[in-house]
Amino acid sequence: MTAQRTMTSVCALLVLAACERSSGAYDHLDQPAPPFVALGPATPVDKLPKITDQPAVEDAKKKQQPAKEECGRGRGRDPQGQCVVLALRELPTVQQVQIPGGEFVMGALPGDYGGVAPRETPVVRWSGQPPRHVKLASFWIDLHEVTRKAYAGCVATGACTPAVCPAGQVDPGAEVAADIAEQLPQGCVTQAQAASYCAQAGGRLPSEAEWEYAARGVDARMYPWGNAIEDQIPNAIYPAGHVREDSSYFGILGLGSNVTEWVADLYDADAGLRPFLSGEFRDPEGPLQVARREFERKAACGEQSDCPAPVELPPRHVLKHFSAGERAAARDLLPPHFPGAELEGWVIAGVSPKLGFRCVADLGPGDVPLTVPSPAATVPLYRVQGDLQIFGGVAEAVTQAEARRFCAALQVPDGANPPLTGWRLPLRAELGELAPSFRGPGPFWGEDGAVAQVPADGQAGPVPQDAPWQADAASVDSPLLARCVRTSG
Repeated sequence: MTAQRTMTSVCALLVLAACERSSGAYDHLDQPAPPFVALGPATPVDKLPKITDQPAVEDAKKKQQPAKEECGRGRGRDPQGQCVVLALRELPTVQQVQIPGGEFVMGALPGDYGGVAPRETPVVRWSGQPPRHVKLASFWIDLHEVTRKAYAGCVATGACTPAVCPAGQVDPGAEVAADIAEQLPQGCVTQAQAASYCAQAGGRLPSEAEWEYAARGVDARMYPWGNAIEDQIPNAIYPAGHVREDSSYFGILGLGSNVTEWVADLYDADAGLRPFLSGEFRDPEGPLQVARREFERKAACGEQSDCPAPVELPPRHVLKHFSAGERAAARDLLPPHFPGAELEGWVIAGVSPKLGFRCVADLGPGDVPLTVPSPAATVPLYRVQGDLQIFGGVAEAVTQAEARRFCAALQVPDGANPPLTGWRLPLRAELGELAPSFRGPGPFWGEDGAVAQVPADGQAGPVPQDAPWQADAASVDSPLLARCVRTSG
């Protein structure tokens, strides 16, 4: 390993009691990673803590023993309310950590509120928004990604089909020793192959919510390790579990580095908005659907103008990696004329050496369910500006009619009160009052037409937050953004 690292054992961090019972089968996780990239001087092997190093575990246990009134990260409460260390169990090919049940913040804010890109190419760019609370039961999750060795064992039994990398893609294990290559995350598998592997291992692929909860915990962190980019976390593929700085709230490894991961969910561009809607708002012939069908027609047919589009749009499954609240999607089989990236711009669009997976499992009859002891971070679903409330979610690439249906279908939770209804598009005249919280530059749909922020001097470049809102000459069928308001009270 060529990087100087603080290789604190995940067991010393989270699962001290369970690690004292380790069989030693996973000691390789504490060996230094191979030199895929040059990152600086190496930490001597004899300085790295071992999972089975009992004195080190005991010392760490004493240092990290919380006060009686403390019960936080790395712990859960049992049915009697006692604070306990998260359980760890050893399976034939991996260790699994028990994630305590609880509520967390799922999703992310849009990276921007600009509607120019969707207007030119109707796509949903910020499918993870808005941030919202989701509640999950306790479950088991793999400590790290499924390795090549583990997958090869499944293939050897006939329970799994071989992984096949697409032609022309570089195998990251081709130029390293076999004992290192077998510990790399298994890539080049379809979502169906990943699901089959997990099933034969007695589990399943995680749901998107389970993956995200395991990554970010209850404090709504942006990345599995925290809220800042960490330069020491390499953008390269390492043996599973070796990048110890990439440790999540619950101590799960590799959720933000190494490979992107398949999850179980079919991709729905509006998944983040669904919990707040009483019905569908998009037109089957709206701009988003038309753009998708045309993309799929060209991906299947190339430049043959008389070639019909596929009868059904091919399914895509959600991918998760790095920024925990964001999401992308990929498909098991790329069409013959695929342009190299999805319509949304995602480069990893199908089977790839950089696309792997891990498994989860439901609790068994003898497992004690745990609950997370810390409350989820607060997340407002709407903001108040003057006499108006502004819903935090944004509908992307919608016509004015779709925007109106979006607002009319909203039912926004309001604590113990009945859900808030009666949402509508704002009027142009209201934007002066809404400006401090509405966020631009748009263009957005208003009830009486489209509006956008325009720099006072008319110059190109980023639009200042205090730029004036002006009417936008958009037709009613233009794919713009939509935010909804309602009168307070």
